[in-house]
Amino acid sequence: MLFLHELKKTIFSISYILFVIIAVLAIFSQGALNFSGDKISKPVIGEDYGTKNEDLPETVMPAALQSLYAEFVENNYTCYPIGSIKNVKLNDDEQMRIAEIIADITGMNTDEIYHIQGSSYDISLEGVSGDINLQSDGNGVFFILGNENENEKTIQEERIDFSVREDMSYTEFKELMQEVDDILGGGSNYAAESLIGFGTVPRTYEEADAAYELVKSSDKITGGYARLFSDYAVAIVFSFFPVFLAIIISTKDRYAKMSELIYTRKAAGIKIVLMRYLAILTAVMLTAVILSYISSATVWSMYTGMELDYFVPLAYDFGWIMPSAMTAVAVGMFLTELTNTPVAIAVQGIWWFIDMNMGMESVSASYSLLRLAPRHNAGTDAYFRTQDFIDNFSNLLANRLLFAGLSVILVIGTAIVFEAKRKGKFNGNEKIKRAFANIRNCQNQSQA
Repeated sequence: MLFLHELKKTIFSISYILFVIIAVLAIFSQGALNFSGDKISKPVIGEDYGTKNEDLPETVMPAALQSLYAEFVENNYTCYPIGSIKNVKLNDDEQMRIAEIIADITGMNTDEIYHIQGSSYDISLEGVSGDINLQSDGNGVFFILGNENENEKTIQEERIDFSVREDMSYTEFKELMQEVDDILGGGSNYAAESLIGFGTVPRTYEEADAAYELVKSSDKITGGYARLFSDYAVAIVFSFFPVFLAIIISTKDRYAKMSELIYTRKAAGIKIVLMRYLAILTAVMLTAVILSYISSATVWSMYTGMELDYFVPLAYDFGWIMPSAMTAVAVGMFLTELTNTPVAIAVQGIWWFIDMNMGMESVSASYSLLRLAPRHNAGTDAYFRTQDFIDNFSNLLANRLLFAGLSVILVIGTAIVFEAKRKGKFNGNEKIKRAFANIRNCQNQSQA
């Protein structure tokens, strides 16, 4: 009865309606509510089968070196430290160290490398005036090109033999590139675990066919789409926005002057908190389930006559999405009960922002133990990367169990605070205010 009361209060609230609207718009904006037209087909011999990334030294080293040199010349490095794209510019000493690293990799002269940087490269070519442009032939060889003169004569060019020296080991190369990443402040493509991104190679017919068959046998087709939906849904909605519902519902009784009545109910504190938690979580997951089936329904008609798994959206809803939603709701309820403030929005928001922008440079990062929202952003072009999912399923399971366990601990903590308040033994807001006041007094005394 108490559960139904809390569920009704949640579902018929304006805050829940707004939550649903936000969820629909956010997921729709990512194209995850309608996968019609995005069909995976059996590869045909002679087609383009796309590319894949492999940790091949002969591919990674020249590509990474070329990228580093191009960014060094402009002194404009692209990084993703904890947020969206960040363009990093280095000081002279840092640029000199990058030049030394490039010289170490190529065997070239450090000063020659250092003095080519800048928008108008610091090189004097005989018979050429004006700005100088750097171009590459794509094979590690660069050309320094000058502007055409007024008579539109042929541009003169200087050839630079720019390549990884033959005796450079892959281990040494990775160490030097990791140092580059450290100089840039982290989050660059030169981190040791991210270098595989430079190892782009064509996918063969045999590999494409094997990947397609794995999608059919392991994912039953629909699993790949459900995984893609879950990736977007948990990342942009269900790992953050449920915290608002938890805060609003938790404070609603207090604003309605019902807190005294609730605190004097005969029901145990754990029961009241648990029923409220389950009611909010049920409302949140109801949204996830409905949207996941709307998304999956757009797929079914594309694969008529094939063996599909119509229950797989539920598996991903409760196995992938729910632990993140559990955490967001639990954080909202616990901090609201503890402080009588909406501080949970800031806490969950910062956590979500950092997690959201950790990136997906490597599979291990996407499935790391502490990811609030595990990532697997792979569609039909990548054959849903089903093998990566299979290989990292144990990591995903550990991650989801960890967050589910954390949520249970927070709910128990909420019940303890709730019961203490009901017995008049705790006023979180007042205690927190006094704690900050004591800290300020101590600082004033020390200054005096």
